[in-house]
Amino acid sequence: MQTLSSARLGCGLARGASLQRRTSLQGQQLRAPQRAVRPPQRRAGGAVAVRAATAGGAAEDPYAVLGVPRDADGNAVQRAYRKRMGEVKGKDEAAAQRIEAAHSQIMMAALTSRLKGNVSVEKDVLYADRAKFFPWRPRLWMAAYDILLYSALAQALMLAWALLSPLTAGTQPVIWSAIAGAVGNIVKQNRINPVPKGGPDAPPDEKKQGGKNIMRGFFLAFLATFCGCFCFYTLPDTIAAQLGRVMPIWFYEGQTMLLAIGSCTMNWLFTGFTV
Repeated sequence: MQTLSSARLGCGLARGASLQRRTSLQGQQLRAPQRAVRPPQRRAGGAVAVRAATAGGAAEDPYAVLGVPRDADGNAVQRAYRKRMGEVKGKDEAAAQRIEAAHSQIMMAALTSRLKGNVSVEKDVLYADRAKFFPWRPRLWMAAYDILLYSALAQALMLAWALLSPLTAGTQPVIWSAIAGAVGNIVKQNRINPVPKGGPDAPPDEKKQGGKNIMRGFFLAFLATFCGCFCFYTLPDTIAAQLGRVMPIWFYEGQTMLLAIGSCTMNWLFTGFTV
């Protein structure tokens, strides 16, 4: 009996050891695939390619691509960007990508400099979130030399017409002075905000730029003519009437000449020094 019990005990121990080894092997088989499966590793070729492309793009001067000097402000950069994109859009995709990259590089460099406090921010940008009174008001802007010269010649001709032939000219010099002022202002507006040549694929805002320039030019001419007539004739007459005085007789006899003087003077000033 003792021998039989020992045999049974030995058989049970052998079965337990066999079961333990089998369980251990199954656990190793289950864990083996988990160790074998590794997440895919990225090769360094993509990063090297990106660095190489960046280095290749950085070698090209973005200001030279847009055709603006390094000290150009944000408005000049935007105008040059729109003009360049209008010239190559739909024609040269590679040039368009170069222009886009140059514009982005300049904008990011400007943003970085502003965040570091290396450059002064313009008032228009600094207070852009504030509401402006009379946003359509004229602002100081000196026109190019040729616009100043041609505008002065046109207004001088109108003024000479009014002074040399006051009886036959009447108020025609005032009207033609306003027309000359409108033409000069439109030319100046087209130079400041060039009309893009994007065709039918251009954004809606860019398509309206030509109409905006024309409306702005006529508005400045109308405002200049009104200010000239008001300041040179209406205002003195009103002040004299309020004070109980009477203006000299030559003031009333030379009404058309005074209106022409005021209109020609203000139209030249508005064309040459406002935008």
